[in-house]
This record gives sequence, C-alpha cells and structure tokens, in this order.
Amino acid sequence: MSEPSEDNKGQSEIVEDGGISAESENAKIDDSSILTSAAVPDTVPEVASSPASPPDSASTATSVPASVPASTSKSASVSTPVPAKRGNLFGLALIAIGGVVVVVSITCDIFDKKLPDFLHPFEPAFEQHIRYGIGYSTGAKDWRNELLVEQAIWTNEVNKIRLAQSNAKPDFNKRDYLFYLADSYYRDEPHYKEAKAAYLAGKAEPYIPHEHGYNIPPSELALKIGNSAMRSGSYDEAAKYLKETLALCDSDKEPSRLMMNGGRANLCLDILTECEIRRNHLVEAQNIINERLKRIKIPNIEFTIEPYLLFNNALLLEKQGKSAEAEQFYKKTIEQYEQEDKNRGAVPSGAKDNNRMLAYVLREYARFLRSQNRPSESYDLMDRAVSIMNSSPN
Repeated sequence: MSEPSEDNKGQSEIVEDGGISAESENAKIDDSSILTSAAVPDTVPEVASSPASPPDSASTATSVPASVPASTSKSASVSTPVPAKRGNLFGLALIAIGGVVVVVSITCDIFDKKLPDFLHPFEPAFEQHIRYGIGYSTGAKDWRNELLVEQAIWTNEVNKIRLAQSNAKPDFNKRDYLFYLADSYYRDEPHYKEAKAAYLAGKAEPYIPHEHGYNIPPSELALKIGNSAMRSGSYDEAAKYLKETLALCDSDKEPSRLMMNGGRANLCLDILTECEIRRNHLVEAQNIINERLKRIKIPNIEFTIEPYLLFNNALLLEKQGKSAEAEQFYKKTIEQYEQEDKNRGAVPSGAKDNNRMLAYVLREYARFLRSQNRPSESYDLMDRAVSIMNSSPN
C-alpha cells in the first residue's frame, strides 16, 4: 500500500484538526446547557422529552455530545430542595404575635372611648350618666353618644331581667328601667316612637313599691305617651292618651298639686289642639283653643303670650287658607320663644341655645314659606333649627 502524499497528509491533518475543534465546540455548548438547567431546575431538556424520535446527525452533534454522560444531564435537571430555616419560622411567629397585640390594643382603645361602660359593673354607671350626676352633664360635647350609652345600659338591664340571667336585678326594677329608657329616648328627639314603646312597656308592668323606685304620676305618664304618639304621627292614639291626661288632671283636687295639674292640663290641651289640626278636625281644634283661653282667662288670642297657643293658631289659620294671618302668628310664636330664651340667658349658637320647641316652630315656618313658593326665605330658618338641634337638650 502506498504512503499518502503530502497533499493528502495535509488534508487529513485539516480534517483531524477540524474534528478536534468541533468536539471542543460541542463541549462548550454542553457546558452552557448544564448551567442553564441548573439555574432553572423545573425546565426539562428537550432531548429527554422525546427519546423515541431518532435525532438527525446535526442535532445529535450539537445537543447530546458523546463526551457528557447521561447521569450528569439528569442530575442537572432535578432541583434540590432547600431545607427551611428555623429562624424564619420564629420570625414569622414574632410578627404574628406583634400584629395580634396591635389589633387588641386598638380595639380596646376604641371600646374605651366609644363605650366607656363596656365590661364595667353596672352600679358605678348610675353616678356617671346624664340623669345622675355632673360627670356627663347636658353640656357635654358628645351628648348624643352619652344618650346612646345610657340607652344601651337600660336596654341591657331590662334584657337581663327578661332572660332571668344570674346577674339580673330584682324583677321590681324592670318597670323603673323601662321608664328610664323611655325618658332617655324622650329627650333624644326625634326618637319619640321608641319613647312611646318604652313608656307603654313600663305602664304594662305592675308597680311594686320599693326604695328609690321611679313612681311616675299617671297623668305625667299619659301625657308623655300622648305627646310621643303625636310627634311620631299616631294621632288617634295620641288623642286617646291626651284626653286621659286631661281627665286625670281635672279629677285630682289635691290642693298641693293644683298648680302642677293646671300647668299639665294646659300643656295637654296645646298638644291635643295640634293633634286635632293634623287630623283635620278643625272645629274640634278651635273649640280646644277656646277652652284653653277660658282656663287662662284671656278673651282673645291676640292678647296671649303663650307660644304653643300662638303656634297652634298659626297652624289652624294655615289649614283654613288664611296664609297672611297664619304667617303673622308664626312670627309671633318665634318672637315669644326667643324672648323666653333671652330671659334665661340663651343666645343664638350658645351653650343654652337648645330650645327644641323653637326649632320645631322654625321648621314648620320654613315649610310654610316653601308652600308659599318662597324657598329662599326658609334657608336661614332651617340653619337656625339645625343649630339648635345640635345643642345638648335640657
């Protein structure tokens, strides 16, 4: 066999050198693929996903070099789990405990500010609320909140008695607590419907004499029920209890109570007059006004200075279509209430500016002006009424 020529030796050396360089190039490619699969362990190499398909020579030369064992490629594609550190769990537990402490602190602070008697014994609250002491006087800034707290206390005590709980007060206190609740609603205008319900519930309870009991006179109770019913729109029910009040006052001839019964009867007649006007019983309303004037010995309503009587006459004249005369009596009513406030030292927007009846008349006069197509004149009246209602009641 003859020896290869120089040219053939050169070519074989070129081919051999080319094979070596190709193999090293494949090794470089394979190294990069191993690094990639180690960085992203969830990625499965494309060669392993389809072992049944016969790869062509080109892909075989570049993808799976013969110099890299199969075990090396497989181990690179499988992710190694990282064991959890105990320090991380401890830190999370501390964060969770800290969060619970913060939430509990904020909750307790809110309850302490909004419900000062929450989870406290009942007895100390007697001396801390509106009807018992100066700690929660009517001049308090948050008087609505104080009334809500007071109502929550009485409701809670009544429910304890009804459910026969072990920490409930004796049953004879139930009537007292219902009347305390009713009085709180009665002052918290416009909760007259709730006041009426509480008064009726207390009236249905038997009266058992006991120390420090709330013994409300029957005429006063009937008057409060009647007024609550009238102001909440139950005019027929209101008329029933107001007439009962009038009968009780007139039948009580005890000399020591004559003045009190006389004043209560006059107030009852005023409320009954408004009730009849709102029921469109105008003749009955006029007769009650005449009876009212007879009791105070005044021949003509023009000479009276009693504001509720003037207000009822304004309502009656408006119902009769006498708008000009009605407006004059609305104005007289407001002037008289303002004069009474001035006499007791109240000034507009002051601490004593809390005359609910003045606010009531101002709203009615504003309604009258709107009915006369004069809405722009009613705005200041409504603002004044709102200002009064935002002051603490007596």
